[in-house]
Amino acid sequence: MRCKHCRLDFKQEQMIKFNDNYFCCNGCQSVYKILYDSGLEEFYDKLGNQTLNPIKLKYEHKDYQKYITKTKDDLSEIFLLIEDIHCAACIWLNEKILIRNDGVVEVDINSITYKARIVFDENIISLEKIIQCIECIGYKVNIYCPTKVEEKAIQTKREFYAKLIVSIACVMNIMWISVAKYAGFFSGMEKETKDILHFAEFLLCTPVLFYTGSVFYKSAYYALKIKSINMDTLVIIGANLAYIYSIWAMFSRNAQVYFDSVAMIICFVFIGKYLEILSKKRAIDALDHLRSFLSTQVRVLKDKEFQNYNVEDVKIGDIIELKEGDKILIDGVCISGNASLDISSLSGESAPKDVQKNDEIYSASLVLSGTILYECKTLYQDSKLARIISLLENSSSKKAKIEKIIGQISKYFSPIILFFALLCFLYTFFILNLNFEEAMIRMVSVLIIACPCALALATPVSSLAAINTALKEKILFKETGVVEDLSKCNVVVFDKTGVLTKSNLEVINFFYDDKLDKNELINFLYLTNHPIAKSILSFLRNDVYKRLEFEKIQNIQARGYKAYLNQDEFIGGNEKFLKENNVKVKSFNCTHFIFAKNGSVLAIFELENNIRNDAKELINFLKEQKFKIHMLTGDNEFAAKKVASILGINQFQHSCMPEDKLNYILNMNLKNKVLMVGDGVNDALALSHAAVGISLKEGSALAIENSDIILLKNDLKSLERSIVIAKKTYKIIKQNLAFSLCYNICTIPLAFLGLINPLVAALSMSFSSLIVILNALRIKNE
Repeated sequence: MRCKHCRLDFKQEQMIKFNDNYFCCNGCQSVYKILYDSGLEEFYDKLGNQTLNPIKLKYEHKDYQKYITKTKDDLSEIFLLIEDIHCAACIWLNEKILIRNDGVVEVDINSITYKARIVFDENIISLEKIIQCIECIGYKVNIYCPTKVEEKAIQTKREFYAKLIVSIACVMNIMWISVAKYAGFFSGMEKETKDILHFAEFLLCTPVLFYTGSVFYKSAYYALKIKSINMDTLVIIGANLAYIYSIWAMFSRNAQVYFDSVAMIICFVFIGKYLEILSKKRAIDALDHLRSFLSTQVRVLKDKEFQNYNVEDVKIGDIIELKEGDKILIDGVCISGNASLDISSLSGESAPKDVQKNDEIYSASLVLSGTILYECKTLYQDSKLARIISLLENSSSKKAKIEKIIGQISKYFSPIILFFALLCFLYTFFILNLNFEEAMIRMVSVLIIACPCALALATPVSSLAAINTALKEKILFKETGVVEDLSKCNVVVFDKTGVLTKSNLEVINFFYDDKLDKNELINFLYLTNHPIAKSILSFLRNDVYKRLEFEKIQNIQARGYKAYLNQDEFIGGNEKFLKENNVKVKSFNCTHFIFAKNGSVLAIFELENNIRNDAKELINFLKEQKFKIHMLTGDNEFAAKKVASILGINQFQHSCMPEDKLNYILNMNLKNKVLMVGDGVNDALALSHAAVGISLKEGSALAIENSDIILLKNDLKSLERSIVIAKKTYKIIKQNLAFSLCYNICTIPLAFLGLINPLVAALSMSFSSLIVILNALRIKNE
């Protein structure tokens, strides 16, 4: 007998009877009762003939409490991995069964990774009850672990790659056989030779259809289960009918076989599937790896000594010690000491920030020099950097891919073609009273000539050509769908520092006193590793110097440093530091360094981020292309105005934090297609939520991870080339789609009326695919 829930067969004496239904165990009976009481028995209709594992009522709940985070509405949120999901019906069931519970506010299950995001109110429902709810219907729950998902993605990629190699190898060989066969068709060929060629084609076609094509069988099966017909359904039906007919033709020896067409259809369409898998593989939550990388230890003051603590165990009010080279992972306030911080990842400002007592300290900064103690004001998960990562983690899919258009077309295209093929058979057999073979040939001709091979190739082949062309020019498109989005963008938003301007500070003005000894200056600059000193040394790199030994070096963090050579006192730093040492200097409104000897100023350097050489040219190009240009920067108003004025950018904002940039992009998204160009951690959120995010090669890891395009040359000329390639590609994609549809509209009626036989249909279908490919290759000439 068959169990009502898991659909497995058991002996009657093993079964449990409940309400005229039989179950293999108490677990399956309990799940059925839950679904029946919840009004979710339609799950079994969606499940179709698929079987499930018998349910084991054994709960082993682990302590997942520490993985719960709080949303801005003070609700609880957790990410779980639901195992044993088989199909869309399983996802539907889990979402329905969870959302029906009081206290569960939101449930979102990723159909690729099976990662479930659950938002709930802990005052109403506990996490244990949620996990029990999932497990009681037969699924396993674990905390989401990116490593397992990564392993699954790698395994899927390898499986698809193996299928792709088999199909390409078989198709290449079957095409050589077809050349000989078609040549013999016109010049004459003995029947025995023809039979050998047919059998060879059969041997080569079979693994392509049933091994490589297993992906299409599975897709068509699940589509039919939910009472739908997709393009895979049409592909596999047409391929199977042509395959079955070809087997009959091979043994009857009275008709033409079409094994080559079957293999080519499966192979070409599978290439598109493989590109899709590669795209999904890159999209799998790489931020989880970043989170685990950042979750390290910090030195916390406990029992009058500093001990190593995991950042997730640090509490508000704890005292943390920071030394040179440390990464700041938790927000707080400095309580003692002085340090110079690199905050470029967060604010975009390249000039280091000097902090002392009572100054605020934010995560995502790096200690360049000095030692400080600071008091934690937030928990790790509430720090600025952790919030940015969390927002990126939860950001929904924002790309409107052209594949959606094809999906909508195929939604109606596939059923219509199937209807026409069946109508063709009925019309030929019953109305025209022709024989079964003729009716079958016409129906197969309709399916072959209408098989959407060219339609399926239109996007992936063009996108692949664009990606290869861009890669030759050191431009990396992460996903094929980015091409369409970039071609449609009408607004460009730039970060300033590191994008429109160079990342490193450069000397723009300098003053030398006649008494200056450059050898003393260079030796003095080598006493520190401060970025400003390094920039000045780079400016003086052609000056030869002789090494001097300074003594009594005093590093006054956040202001400057002192040193002695013989009886002479040397001072270097900002105006504030020199005034504290009774040296008269003027005021500056830019980054600067003053060098003094025995109270006399001998050299002054003014530094800033110079504008990139190709920035002006790029802005002019964008204006010609009718783009609206905006600039967002964490720098001060003076620096922002100067760059905007030189480049002719009218719309800009200064002193922007990551949240400011995000909100700006979200507002722009309401009426525009936004292209965001950035390179820092502070740009990551904006890059993630823009229609297209572009980062330079030297950008931060977080910016690169959340961008769609990476400029490997690290120049802005590559950005211009990216836009040109994208616009050309999208134009060609639309041409290919238009041609594919016109081709079907023109040829299907001919096949329906019997004016095209399967051989001509196969050649015509192959020719249409060839036209699409050749048209796509024109992108390389752009």
